[in-house]
Amino acid sequence: MSCRVLKRDMEFAMMDELVEKAKAAGIKKLVGYYYPTAKNAMVKEFYALQGFKKITEDEAGNTVWEFMIDDSYKKKQHVIAVNERKE
Repeated sequence: MSCRVLKRDMEFAMMDELVEKAKAAGIKKLVGYYYPTAKNAMVKEFYALQGFKKITEDEAGNTVWEFMIDDSYKKKQHVIAVNERKE
């Protein structure tokens, strides 16, 4: 995701869409990985802000995150609409 759309709630719209698609596909868990670099420090807290739980962190700061998908998920974004391209 471009840094130009972060902190404008686009990340919440993407999470809403991802959870919806995962639920429709019968997926019960999302797993995310964060590897710190000089260019991605602004998204260090991305997973925590989206409701993921930190599973592990190593000495280099690499983290693994988990998000359990269930019916209690409430959409976080109510302004940005996601449109699908129909072919």
